[in-house]
Amino acid sequence: MNSRKKLIAVGIVVIGALSYLLVTGLFSYSMHDAEVADILANPVQYEGKGVKVSGTVINGSINKAPNNLVFTMKDQDSDASIKVLYKGVVPDSFMDDATVILEGKYDSENKNFVASKLMAKCPSRYEGMDIEEHNKAIAEQQNADI
Repeated sequence: MNSRKKLIAVGIVVIGALSYLLVTGLFSYSMHDAEVADILANPVQYEGKGVKVSGTVINGSINKAPNNLVFTMKDQDSDASIKVLYKGVVPDSFMDDATVILEGKYDSENKNFVASKLMAKCPSRYEGMDIEEHNKAIAEQQNADI
């Protein structure tokens, strides 16, 4: 009977620990949807929290360095803009005027958005192209950026 009580106690501790990790993990990785203007209007609300935000890359703001990307993103519905820092793989479709979706955290001290994930949509100038035309246009844009 004594070993059975120990087994039950260990089971309760393991289930409790797993429950705790699951709940804290879900809260720390949950994403809040926001607009650039929302973040700038109330930075304290978004400080250190996971945020998903979208906008348009401002022409001429892209600064690529090895494994480091800095650019400015404009809100799609207003003139609000925010500086973005990103380390990681940059999508092929990332360029000036591209619509981007970012996941990351707002750093109110440095007034920038630190992105952990970057997704880029193709600009509308590629709509209606077949895949070969699209790939050729993207390659030309990337060669122009180099």
